[in-house]
Amino acid sequence: MLSNKSQYILSKIGIPLFQDVQNLSVNDESSLHFFQKDNILTLHANSVDEYSKKEIKLLEAIIKAIQGPSSAITQGNIVISSAKQLDLKNFSELSEIKATLIFCNFDLCPNSMNPIKSPSLQEMLNDPSLKKDLWKKLKPLQSGQ
Repeated sequence: MLSNKSQYILSKIGIPLFQDVQNLSVNDESSLHFFQKDNILTLHANSVDEYSKKEIKLLEAIIKAIQGPSSAITQGNIVISSAKQLDLKNFSELSEIKATLIFCNFDLCPNSMNPIKSPSLQEMLNDPSLKKDLWKKLKPLQSGQ
């Protein structure tokens, strides 16, 4: 047990002796949805199955612009922690991934996955000027370039 004087000094310099149990930082876990077609991995806040036809059409156009060899479509969700980077072993065909397009608020994607941050599909449909920035980022990845 610390003396009153020590407790006072520590409190004045901002070092708490006790933490409120309700304010403890818990690893915030959330679900991240992925959709992989050919060699393009996309990350979403919601499942692709929940998108409107316009959003799906836009997603397909984006993937088609930079796709490579054809392969099966893979989709699902993974639990992520706000404190850790995305675990690469969640994706079996990682070596085949050309780029990772992120359509949600997620910043913990390792550089080896070639992450490209994008506005959400709905935002791009509402404001078509947002597509231009994404196309500039995708241009170097297009087939035949």
